[in-house]
Amino acid sequence: MKNPYLNRVAIRDTNQFYGRRKEIARIFSRIGASRPQSVSIVGERRIGKSSLLNYIYAPEIRAQQLDASSNYIFVFMDLQQKRYSSIESFFADLLSKLSEATNEPITATQTDFDAARRFFADLQRRRQKLIVLFDEFDAITTNKVFSLDFFSFLRSAANNYDVAYITSSARELQVLCHTDQIADSPFFNIFTNLYLRPFSLEEATVLLKEPSSIAGITLEPYIKDIFSLAGYFPFFLQMACSTYFDHILENGNFIDLKRIEESFLDEAGVHFRYIWEHIGEAEREVINSFIAGQPRPKAKEHVFEELRRAGYFIEEGNLARIFSRLFASAIARVSSPAPVTLFSNSFLETPHSGKYPRDYFESDEIIPPTDPAITHADMRKVRSVASKTPIRDSLEKIKQQGKISHFEILRVLGKGGMGEVLLARDQNLKRPVAVKLLKSRYASDELIRRRFLREAQTASMLNHPNIATIYEIGEIDDIPYIVMEYVHGKTLIERLHKEPFSFSDIASIGAQSALALAEAHDAGIIHRDVKSSNILVNERGQVKMLDFGLAKPGIFSNLKESDPNSSYPKLFNPTSSITEPGILMGTVTYMSPEQAAGKQQVDNRSDIFSLGIVLYEITTGILPFDGSTYFQIIEGITNLEPKPIASLRSDTPEALVSIIMKALQKEPINRYQTAQVMADQLNHYIK
Repeated sequence: MKNPYLNRVAIRDTNQFYGRRKEIARIFSRIGASRPQSVSIVGERRIGKSSLLNYIYAPEIRAQQLDASSNYIFVFMDLQQKRYSSIESFFADLLSKLSEATNEPITATQTDFDAARRFFADLQRRRQKLIVLFDEFDAITTNKVFSLDFFSFLRSAANNYDVAYITSSARELQVLCHTDQIADSPFFNIFTNLYLRPFSLEEATVLLKEPSSIAGITLEPYIKDIFSLAGYFPFFLQMACSTYFDHILENGNFIDLKRIEESFLDEAGVHFRYIWEHIGEAEREVINSFIAGQPRPKAKEHVFEELRRAGYFIEEGNLARIFSRLFASAIARVSSPAPVTLFSNSFLETPHSGKYPRDYFESDEIIPPTDPAITHADMRKVRSVASKTPIRDSLEKIKQQGKISHFEILRVLGKGGMGEVLLARDQNLKRPVAVKLLKSRYASDELIRRRFLREAQTASMLNHPNIATIYEIGEIDDIPYIVMEYVHGKTLIERLHKEPFSFSDIASIGAQSALALAEAHDAGIIHRDVKSSNILVNERGQVKMLDFGLAKPGIFSNLKESDPNSSYPKLFNPTSSITEPGILMGTVTYMSPEQAAGKQQVDNRSDIFSLGIVLYEITTGILPFDGSTYFQIIEGITNLEPKPIASLRSDTPEALVSIIMKALQKEPINRYQTAQVMADQLNHYIK
């Protein structure tokens, strides 16, 4: 039976869209005016902005909401997946979409203001109204490529033609402009702001009841508990409903609240901590006072009211409660800034302290244990706990059985939203191993399953002392698993939180990491997610590179065969059956400029740039390109230079600075052309 709540990306099927009726009516009343008017949809991340835009864009919805809907031309531009390098590239994309929507060829060779103006004038002559939907419009307002002239043109088009814009952004557009001059532009005066809040009680009830009833497992009996877990936020509601649905599917009417809470927090906890890290001090003070049972500070009453409107407090009669009963425990797990993991698809959710942020795009990673000892006491403890724990799903059943093939399970090394990593003993070879398994709910998802197994298949192609070895892949009770080398050590980010790295250690780590990449590149494999949490160092100083879950095999030919005048090696397989062109894959703070731009032609030099970021980070203690938002980070990677290393650590040798900065060149042609050359330079520095 398919879980109806698993899809938490932008909803494109109008039958799966729930709520927002008032907002939809308001938007279409603006669009349907005698002269269409512009609307700016403002809301926090994962509040449903993209889903709302997709719903408005659907032809059947337009036909229902607009009189003479055939007189309207709708164009949808997903700016989150686009980082335009020029105004011309923006207009080329816009004109292409206009041509597709109208079946009119683009006759002009220019892709600029004048070409767009001519298209708008043609639509006006045909008495057609143009509605342009810009998802994540702050990708434009924060991009320095787009000058005041660009925004003046958009306003002029709205004034002179039947053109209106529907934008979405996390905050008001003026706040997200890259200059005050643009923020003060009259362009923004054409918008009515529509603030997207959490669902009403009625909307939340419909989302909870209808999908589950259609799927055959009604969640109505658990409505109060689901609301106490998730509040009325649609994203958290989907998580809570999904958790209950899977639990009932596996266990019938036996409800284990502790297990449900654990499973829910596996997914929601990282988002709770992100919320905590990105609200202001006044908001934290009010929430802390509430959690502690103290009276609200009178001077902060307005702060409480804003938090209530934003959905973080829910009033029930004369009482108020925090939106989720688990929110306090989630934020209490960290005593210092929490990881910034916004679009979390990380395999493991692990504690992360200090000022070094994790970022939006996390991929599968193994966090090593701190205790290498494997004793019979460990085994007895696991068996004792397992014997008292009800079987919840296939993964729990496997752990209670205590064995996977000839691997005896000892303990859990880490777990998160998508699965777990277990410490086990290979009974044949008498050695410790790490076993990585998917959760039951994801094992039936073909895309996730293929990516999971691709990690093993890709890494197993490589045999190098600086790459974690894959021993075996298999399946038990329909759950795929990977058996890999057990590495006792710490990730770079864990070591960095405890003490600075010496310069010789930095060079050694860099050289070994570069050699691991050189091995992968020689096999035609790009890692695409090189970061400090994917690089382990054991007690002997040996580096092990992990997580080839995003790696792309067969991407480029040998550099010696490439066109020396090309900025990229010759490609022979630019796409993959598992990833889509233009989709950002990897961890955003460690991306190369070409990776951040969503280019298909990402080659080995992208990994070299990411390794440069890692070396900069372990040298200075901070990331070279950072920001409080996704778009600020992308802007830094693509257009800004990092702070000089000497200004952060004045005794850094010039030779080491030179190596790191060469790896961080924006243009691939200006970096090291192979990881082997970079490794040679770092080894030369050590000598």
